[in-house]
Amino acid sequence: MLDNIEFKDYKKKDDIHGTVLYPAVMVAPVQKKILGDIILKDNIVSIFDPFHGSGTALYEAFELSSDMHLVGCDINPLANLITRVKLQGVSKFIYSDINKIEEYINEPDYVYEYSFPNIEKWFRSDVIDSLALLRSAIMNINSDRNRLYFWYILSDVIRFNSNTRSSTYKLHIKEKNVIENMENNVINSFLSKAKKYADKFKHKSENFILYKNDIFNVIKKIRKNAFDISITSPPYGDNATTVPYGQFSMLSLYTIPEYDLELEGWELNNYSIIDNRSMGGSEKSVMLDKFELSLIKNYLSLISTSKHQKILRYFNDYFSFLKELCRVTKKYIVLTLGNRTVDRIEINLVSLTKKFMEKNNYKNIDSAMRIIPRKRTPKVTSNVRQKPVSSMNYEYILIYKKYV
Repeated sequence: MLDNIEFKDYKKKDDIHGTVLYPAVMVAPVQKKILGDIILKDNIVSIFDPFHGSGTALYEAFELSSDMHLVGCDINPLANLITRVKLQGVSKFIYSDINKIEEYINEPDYVYEYSFPNIEKWFRSDVIDSLALLRSAIMNINSDRNRLYFWYILSDVIRFNSNTRSSTYKLHIKEKNVIENMENNVINSFLSKAKKYADKFKHKSENFILYKNDIFNVIKKIRKNAFDISITSPPYGDNATTVPYGQFSMLSLYTIPEYDLELEGWELNNYSIIDNRSMGGSEKSVMLDKFELSLIKNYLSLISTSKHQKILRYFNDYFSFLKELCRVTKKYIVLTLGNRTVDRIEINLVSLTKKFMEKNNYKNIDSAMRIIPRKRTPKVTSNVRQKPVSSMNYEYILIYKKYV
């Protein structure tokens, strides 16, 4: 199953996954190949992605079988919106609604107030005016499917017209002269993308459920063996120090009206709250058992004491999650993982996961390492003790089958 998975020539711009930017997404043809091989060999009718992100795995499963029951979960409201739009598509009146937006922009009835904390830091005043006008035009669209599609497109436009640097997923302000010389391309870029990509969203799933929630609030309520296959790429560490999905999303989340987002009420409190509430980020009691502690004790002995709590919090969440994932999955679990570095010590998440999965009645039937060919982060990201630290340049795909 995992032979020939490099797909070095794959470009997201050629399919639906290239229509919007989202951090550290899974590679669509890799997921499709794995799912296709498993679905052809077994009677797979349901799939679960507990960290669905931008919906790559769920959408590729849908492409393979339109009858597949798709279930996903993500704590990030923007990830929820992106995946929902990919799966539910747009209505047949999408081009008529694009025309309505153009008409509204040319002769607006009313421009709704648009503001959020530190908005002037992240957008030039003329960009704020353009976003307010476009936002008002989208709010005037009656079709829920089409309106969500427009927010989806706008989320990409926001990022590239903001004052944050495109070289990182974090909110990191550009230099003053760069900001001053940027072209305001909000309206033209939005209309161009909305028209260009609309046909990619004509394919609709009628059989999916998406949860906007902390996975631990969802997975413990799911019955045993509920899904034939679970496929996901869980966080490799706490989001704040690995991939800041939440921080990346905040400018869009502050722009999209709350009634078009799945919110629990806390998500807009500050710029870091989604990452802080994600796996390994929140303060909670660490309850690792003897076996789980044995897996990580050697790493703890090599890492400075000040960083122990961060490692313990992450693995407390990670092992709890894996245990629940094994319980709710009937046949196969497919994981895409990476090995993070703490204090210049690489933590072999792949090896730890294999040992944990064996303990929980899952046999590793295939695995492969894949070079990450295109990365937004540089290969060397920081310095620890005056020495460079390499970023994550490889991903590992592991396929497990339940043997009881």
